[in-house]
Amino acid sequence: MTHEQAAQIPGSRRAAKILFAAFIATALTAFIWGFFVANKVRARAKQTDGALRSIAWACLCYAQQGDGVWPRSEEAVIAASASRWPCERVVSAGTGCPQTSDEAMAGTVLPATAAEAFKIVGLEFSKNPTDAPHVNARGNPSGLGTLDLVNGWLTQYRPAPQTK
Repeated sequence: MTHEQAAQIPGSRRAAKILFAAFIATALTAFIWGFFVANKVRARAKQTDGALRSIAWACLCYAQQGDGVWPRSEEAVIAASASRWPCERVVSAGTGCPQTSDEAMAGTVLPATAAEAFKIVGLEFSKNPTDAPHVNARGNPSGLGTLDLVNGWLTQYRPAPQTK
């Protein structure tokens, strides 16, 4: 090894240290940014889940009060829910439906009104009035399985036989 080659080694080590420090700084920045983005998405998903569950609950209440007839528009759900949320208990001959609003909400935050919930989620309606509507998240993030769960409630609902 010549004297010139030996003189270049400390400069190479310095460059390597700078590159390593830049890599660590970039990785740390990406981790911190990802942490805050993930937390924001999780918070939005909780809000969406509350709206999904509340709209599905409002549809179940609407169907119960209408003897199994489903709402035909978002406006119908809003009008039926004008006095906050429409019912305290749903009785279904089908399985898997929540029976109380507390059970339906499962610890999520209830939006103030149905109109507020419809700013986050939506309903798709069938041409057949006996078919349940389909709740969607309008592209918003939601918890794993929440859409399947609430749409399952709607498809499994059956009016309970009237006792006289």
